[in-house]
Amino acid sequence: MAVFVSVGYLAYAVITAPSVMAMASVMDAWWTVLACVLTFGTGLAIAPMSWRGSAQRIRLAAGAAAIGYLVTVALWWSGWNGQLLGTHDSVWFAQFSGLAAIASALAFRPVVAFGYLVVASAGSMWISHVVRPGSSYSPLIPDLAWGVAFSLLFVAAAVMAIRTAGILDATRAQAFEVTAEAAAANARSAERTRFDALTHDNVMSTLLLASRQGASPELAQNARAALAAVEEAAAGEVRTTLTTFEAMSQIRAAVSLIDPAQPVAVPGDADFESVFPAAAVSAIAAATAEALRNSRRHAGEQATTTVTITAGPSLLRAEVVDDGLGFDPAQVSASRLGIAVSIRGRMSKIDGGVAEVDSRPGGGTRIRVEWAR
Repeated sequence: MAVFVSVGYLAYAVITAPSVMAMASVMDAWWTVLACVLTFGTGLAIAPMSWRGSAQRIRLAAGAAAIGYLVTVALWWSGWNGQLLGTHDSVWFAQFSGLAAIASALAFRPVVAFGYLVVASAGSMWISHVVRPGSSYSPLIPDLAWGVAFSLLFVAAAVMAIRTAGILDATRAQAFEVTAEAAAANARSAERTRFDALTHDNVMSTLLLASRQGASPELAQNARAALAAVEEAAAGEVRTTLTTFEAMSQIRAAVSLIDPAQPVAVPGDADFESVFPAAAVSAIAAATAEALRNSRRHAGEQATTTVTITAGPSLLRAEVVDDGLGFDPAQVSASRLGIAVSIRGRMSKIDGGVAEVDSRPGGGTRIRVEWAR
């Protein structure tokens, strides 16, 4: 809108140039120079402000243009030499009082802009009737009514456009604020989740292992891994890979949440030199916990359940096997989300992730989740 107003002033400066020259013959030179600066100079200054300046500076420039127009009208009597214009000449600034009113709409409240239109139009129209021969114009009141009514359409449109732009700016600012608050909340939630996982997967799993096995090489390895994880968290580092000990600790911790008494077997040939993606380890731990939860719920009270973790140079696997009642996987209701979402769905989101469910009625259940390079 600011550029539109400034371009309008430029266009009227070109269009009214002959009228400015004609009117200079009935005005003192100082008034003509000052009027051009106050009217066209201030109007053209709005455009640079819109490109480089803030909204406050645009309002100041538009207000200067609106006030400059009124000062031009007010000083006309002081600069007039008493002569009349020719029959076909016109008062140049009377041709764009509506444009000055639009500039005032950029700077002031709508009610001020509408009042400005009436005052500016009345002043410029009265001067036109005074400085021109009586035979060259219509009665003042009809001319004034027509001029105000015609310009009112454009001023009202400008006011609505400015109002709409203000609403959009406010909405955008509010959206940015809400987005920033949501991002901050997500960051805080992610940080809490990270520290919860650190406490559960490293610290608690080490303490649980100590309570079950006492001093052992495996406990020492787990303790060192837990201390390293705590130090990395304090330094603000985010782990993307986990060692074999860390991966097993996380899976054990997930299992212990479901059943603290459930043993977790690790074959003697496990490769403890490998590293695995943290996302894959988290998915396997969560899927293993869900598999154990299902076994506890559905295998039967007399069922025996084993959990085994296998680690190799390019493989991390967890198996949950029970000798319970079993079921037909094809007959599982779609509303039962444990296997579909928490096991298969979770592993399918990991590159290299696989989940297999093998069960039959009366034949027990075997669930295998693994990640392979």
